Amino acid sequence: MNSIRKTFSILVTIIILVAFAFPPHARAQDESSPPSRKLYEAFIEGLKPEKMELILNHEPDGEGKVGHLYLDLIGCDIGGVRIDHLTVEAVDVEFTPPSTWNTEPPDVKNMLDIKAKAVILEEDVNKALLSEEFGDDDGHWHDLLLDFRDGGLYVRGYYLTKFLFRLDILIELEGRFEIRKGKELWLADYVMRVNKVDLPKSITDRAISQIQPVIDLNEFVFPLVLDKVEQKDDRVVLASRILPKPFEGIRYTYEKPKQLD
Repeated sequence: MNSIRKTFSILVTIIILVAFAFPPHARAQDESSPPSRKLYEAFIEGLKPEKMELILNHEPDGEGKVGHLYLDLIGCDIGGVRIDHLTVEAVDVEFTPPSTWNTEPPDVKNMLDIKAKAVILEEDVNKALLSEEFGDDDGHWHDLLLDFRDGGLYVRGYYLTKFLFRLDILIELEGRFEIRKGKELWLADYVMRVNKVDLPKSITDRAISQIQPVIDLNEFVFPLVLDKVEQKDDRVVLASRILPKPFEGIRYTYEKPKQLD
C-alpha cells in the first residue's frame, strides 16, 4: 500500500506544497536584478517549465511582500513528475526579504488567498512510476500502472514475495476521487483485488482507511480550498472554486530553448 499512497500523493500534494517552494541549490542571483526578475529566475530554476508566464502587480517591497501574483506553467517538473499545466493566482503574498535572495532562494512566509488549477496527464504519472520514482524502498513492487478513467481511476502493481519461494502477487485498486469539506480528497466507491479475486469489504475498508483522506488540506498553511476534481480517460484536473486569472502588471515570459538534433 505504500506505493499506492505515494502515487495518490503526487496528484495534489506536490502541486500545492511545491508551487511556491524553491530548491536550496538554486543558483545565486545577480545583485543588480530587480526583485521581480529574481523571482522569475527562481521559478524557472526550481520548476523547470517548458513555458512560463509570471505577472506581479508591483515589485516585491523590502519585506518581500507582493499584492497580487499570477503564475502559468506548461510542462513543469514537480517532485520528479511532469505537470502538464499548472496555473496559480495568489493575493497578499509575503516572501522572505529580497535582501536574502542573492544567496538563498525566495521562500513563501504567508499569503491571504490562493487559487489554482492543475492538469496531470496519465502518461506523465506512468513515466514517473516506470522510472521507480515512487517504488517502495525494498524493491518488491514492480510493473506499477495508474490509469485515469472517465470518472475514476485504476491502480495496478505486482508485489514480489521471497519467503520460501518467489511469488508475484497482483494487487488492483479501482475507485474515484471525492472532495469532502473543501479540504479533503478521499477515495470513494473503491474495490480492491488480489490475484483477480475481490477482497471482502471489511478488509478493503481497513486497508483503504490507512490512506484516508488521501490529501488533507486542513493542516496546510495556505488557504487553498479544492472545489472539484475532474477525471477523464487520460488526465485528472484539480481546481479551486474560483479559477486563477491573469491581470495587467509586471510581466515575464519564458520558453525553454529547443534542443537541436
